[in-house]
Amino acid sequence: MTDLSPFYRRLPLLLLLNLAGCALAPPDSPPRLLPPGAAPPAFAVPSIRERMIYLARQEWTLFGQPEVGYHSTPPDLVYPPATAATHETQPPFFSRVMLYWYAVSPLPLLGYDGEIRPWSAAFIVWLARSAGVPQHDLPSSVLHWDYIAHALQADENARFIARDARSHAPRPGDLLCAPRGEGFVDEVNSFERLRRGAYHCDLVVERKSGALAVIGGNVLDVVALSHVELDEAGHVLPTAERRWVVVLEQRDVD
Repeated sequence: MTDLSPFYRRLPLLLLLNLAGCALAPPDSPPRLLPPGAAPPAFAVPSIRERMIYLARQEWTLFGQPEVGYHSTPPDLVYPPATAATHETQPPFFSRVMLYWYAVSPLPLLGYDGEIRPWSAAFIVWLARSAGVPQHDLPSSVLHWDYIAHALQADENARFIARDARSHAPRPGDLLCAPRGEGFVDEVNSFERLRRGAYHCDLVVERKSGALAVIGGNVLDVVALSHVELDEAGHVLPTAERRWVVVLEQRDVD
């Protein structure tokens, strides 16, 4: 019989000592998942505002980065060179629309005739919820009016507060809203006349001298970016396509 090496002869003893050491080791404090309070974090955690903007740009990129050309009649979509046109009914993008919708509502996305229901409000709520905005700050709904009404009733400690677009200068992270539908647009032509009905809201993602960049869903059947001109005071200028009446100011609250 082959003689075992000294190491293998001592192996059972080593294993017993190792187990005994594990069993008898005094309990220590649990491992730290966060640095001590005095130590600065290793990286900056983006705010909810920043996360909403990032997510909007992400979805816009997935849809091919279309920009709305409101200077043509009717408005059209302009894509970067060599980028194919996209549409909500194409499988890769319909799956995104389903993601926005069913994260917000159990109602069917398709209407009685098989049409895709307007999903612009679901897109905004999906951005908010995915970025960490709780239900009590912006309620889940497939209607823009529901969260506009919520912001109209909010106090100064709320995350979203409704402001008159004629006197409040939006900044990135705010929501910019306008009534839609020919008759309704004529009726709701000021902040004071806001009431339940059809609206469209976009997220402000960038502010430059004289203009905002905003991203919204279901804009010509895609997630699209458009530019909104500002007056000298930084207030939005309404257009024939978007008669902006209300800004939902986003405040950085805990």
